[in-house]
Amino acid sequence: MSDFETVARPYARALFELAAEERKLQQWQDSLQQAAAIAADSDMQAMFEQPALLSSELAELFLSVAAAAGIEADADFSNLISLLAENDRLAALPAINQQFTTLKQEAEGAIEVMVRSAQELTAEQQDKIASSMAKRLGKEVSITTEIDASLIAGAIVTAGDLVIDGSASGQMQKLTIALNK
Repeated sequence: MSDFETVARPYARALFELAAEERKLQQWQDSLQQAAAIAADSDMQAMFEQPALLSSELAELFLSVAAAAGIEADADFSNLISLLAENDRLAALPAINQQFTTLKQEAEGAIEVMVRSAQELTAEQQDKIASSMAKRLGKEVSITTEIDASLIAGAIVTAGDLVIDGSASGQMQKLTIALNK
């Protein structure tokens, strides 16, 4: 998904502004979340790679799958899917959804914090991280954790564009760079 972060940013920003103007933030978030799940499906990703499909046919296929999944495809949603298909960007929907969600949380004074750690965090450790990040960012914090044994020890905390690398592997990499100067 990180391949699409730069591509997704202007789409997410435009959608957020539209949704905020129309006071449909939650509706758009729900639709984007479902559309992102459809776009992430391996069968749908295989369809994105089919050179024989015209962008209009791909958009129509995507919208039919979305309708079957219960997504209410109003004119704005249909236009979004057509635009993404035309620009070969349907695969960016998960990244667009993620960035839209981040924008919505920021507008609501909340932020999602991802903590990748070498070992499972205790509830007390999660609470300390949440408290510290809430104090630092001045926002309500929601913690998501992920175990990554390649970090050796420590953790990497990501909140929006802020990344705090307190992992052993990150520290060793910094030391290697410093020694090679």
